[in-house]
Amino acid sequence: MSIIGRRKIITAKTNGGSGSFSQEIAALNNDSPTSLGRKHTSKQHREKILAAVAVVVFLVLCLIIIPVLLFQRGHGDKSSSSREVSSHLRRSIDGPVPQLWVWEPWGYYTFMDSKLFNCSAYLADKTKPLPTMEYWQTMLNAYNQVVDPTYKFDDVVPPTQGYRLNEDGPQPYYAKLSPGKGRGVFASRDIKKGEIVHNGTKSDVVFPNATSWKRFMFALPRKMACDNAEWTFTQRYEEGGPMRIVSSLNIAILMNEGDTLEQVNVEPQNEDRNFSEYATVLYATRDIKKDEEILMDYDDYHTSFLAAGLADLILSPESCRSLETCSVSEFVHMFKIMRRDIPWFMPAVVVYIVCSLAVMYHL
Repeated sequence: MSIIGRRKIITAKTNGGSGSFSQEIAALNNDSPTSLGRKHTSKQHREKILAAVAVVVFLVLCLIIIPVLLFQRGHGDKSSSSREVSSHLRRSIDGPVPQLWVWEPWGYYTFMDSKLFNCSAYLADKTKPLPTMEYWQTMLNAYNQVVDPTYKFDDVVPPTQGYRLNEDGPQPYYAKLSPGKGRGVFASRDIKKGEIVHNGTKSDVVFPNATSWKRFMFALPRKMACDNAEWTFTQRYEEGGPMRIVSSLNIAILMNEGDTLEQVNVEPQNEDRNFSEYATVLYATRDIKKDEEILMDYDDYHTSFLAAGLADLILSPESCRSLETCSVSEFVHMFKIMRRDIPWFMPAVVVYIVCSLAVMYHL
């Protein structure tokens, strides 16, 4: 057959003969037009899956990085907010105080559990010695510097002995180690039932707000900060009143709790001599012998760090056990703190949103 004849046959097949040329080529490659379409669709499906996985990974990383930034960052900072705190007092903690945005979301339990303070082992030791005058003076210096510059120790009774209860002198107890309980307070004389044993109005220090308590924590050496965390409690002084953050800068704060209600020998009572969780004066509920340990019931005061503003914003045992259970207000508060104190935070959020929208558009 001539070349012209072969060209006519090929042209005829191409223009609608027994089978199209493209179909023959596809058949040779074992690929029909239908299979080619399926492969193309499968490829798009894989790309969508990979893009979705990338978005999920990115979101997870963001959820991990934000808590890490909040709780781990801060060493080496030399910002003005760090210098506001008496970091020179913190002899037992290496490095300066973390900047404000790092610890402002912290709550009571974050301080207790933080590796920065590492309180667990120290507080578990029941053989710790009694605080010395130098110890109390260091706490007072820190309190004067970051909380209340006007607060002073009693001129008559040093904190190692307590405080002046009345014109007759100090409260009727002294401090010493209690077997199995650690540091405690014991009756310095026989105390009769109904007698005033302790007056918190003359002994306690009340922090103006949660931030001042946190600043005080960072103003202390590590072990003192752990002590202060353990000694801190909350109390309302009247029904419906604000929950106050309370501690003490003398041996009164060493009063232990009874293991049973039978061991408890003091309780808060009001002026009518009735039990009251709002009272600050502790009365003897029975006769107490000299050298007997003074024991109270810690549950007499309703402790709520959440109500006092000391609940953790992340992973708090009180208010936020996981990222799923954190309230919207807590995330909003965190967002405001980071927006205010991290220069690159808002640009990073904008980039994140743009990237997310671009990925979703291509999906």
